[in-house]
Amino acid sequence: SVEALMALDEKVARDEKKVQETMETLKGVQKTSFSEDNTEALAWYDNFLNRTGSLRAQLRALKGLQDTDFVKQFVKAASVAFGGGRSTDYPKVGVSPYTA
Repeated sequence: SVEALMALDEKVARDEKKVQETMETLKGVQKTSFSEDNTEALAWYDNFLNRTGSLRAQLRALKGLQDTDFVKQFVKAASVAFGGGRSTDYPKVGVSPYTA
């Protein structure tokens, strides 16, 4: 239902805010005492925020759709947000020549 989508969007938004606050704290710690572990954590948080932002955009796009299969649309949104979408057309469909 649309209400469930909006509730999920709100929960993801709250989680994004918590992650952003944690990132800001960690960035402050990095300035005073550098750590490779913190660098990796910051990269992970940034990746998480990028993917959840994409997921939220897909959820908002679904809000306006009335006559579609909800499950198909939701799975598509989640797969795009979490790496299922292809950014290029590789591998192309069909036979490609091979030269040795």
